[in-house]
Amino acid sequence: MKNVPILILTGLVLLLSACVQGQPTSESIFLPSQTPFMIASETPILFTPTPILVVSPTATASDTPEPLSFSPILFRQGAPDRYYSFQILGGYQNGTWLDDETTFARMAFDQPHDLYTTDGYLEKFIPYDSTSVAGRPWHGTYYVGSDFSESLPLLFGFAQDWKVTARPMQNLGINSDRYQQEVKDWLSTQGLNQPNAQIRRIVRIDLEGDGVDEVFIAASYFKTPNPLSPLVELGDYSVILMRKVRGNDVVTLPLVADVYHNAESEPGYPLTYELLTFLDLNQDGVLEVILYATRWEGEGILVYEIKDGGAIEVIREIMAE
Repeated sequence: MKNVPILILTGLVLLLSACVQGQPTSESIFLPSQTPFMIASETPILFTPTPILVVSPTATASDTPEPLSFSPILFRQGAPDRYYSFQILGGYQNGTWLDDETTFARMAFDQPHDLYTTDGYLEKFIPYDSTSVAGRPWHGTYYVGSDFSESLPLLFGFAQDWKVTARPMQNLGINSDRYQQEVKDWLSTQGLNQPNAQIRRIVRIDLEGDGVDEVFIAASYFKTPNPLSPLVELGDYSVILMRKVRGNDVVTLPLVADVYHNAESEPGYPLTYELLTFLDLNQDGVLEVILYATRWEGEGILVYEIKDGGAIEVIREIMAE
């Protein structure tokens, strides 16, 4: 038993000598301080800790699709023709309003598009390039064929998943004394003495969705009824007025205002403007004002964007101008 300590001491000396000479040990255990604690074995191995790489979770794409950057604005009023066609009013891309020719060149034909009425989404349809059978644009107006044959009063078409907003509108009585006087007062500021106020339509609607309504008044008067004659004379007019809250006041702003001051009848080929509908065409959540215009041997569509408290004409498609 006296030789046991000597044997243990000798073994430790040999083991330390092997470590110094770089001979590895067969297994190891690490203390919290990461200092190697070696266990003697027949073939000693020195264990060094291996660093572990922790990989951060990989970011995944959102399930929400990117908003579309381009859409045509297609339009049909009344019964379709034999190609069930839609007129290209224009388009919108990355903050810019496009004309019908540019839009036609960028359209993705034979792809599903979304169809809307004035009440909102209706269904999908597929437009196609009908120029091969219907010919090139007539009087500069572009049309596309479609597979939607149902006859509805008013239809709009957009690229699939284009964000379109519609809001309810209320028609008010056109014989309102209040609005009759508003029209007379405004026409007086345009130089008409004792104007004849003839209101054709009054609509109340919340364009911005902010809980504050705007009121639109369509009024027209022609001594010789338009579009039966191209003549105009003193006192004739056709206007679309917007009554809008601005700060603490209600102001009257004209969208379109053709007022005639010529003393004698003369050819003027006047436009008569009508309120057609209101729809958000450019995905900004604010409704555009869509007008229908008629004239002697002509008709068409105008679109106004309400921005910064005023109205900007962004689309004008009137045949025979």
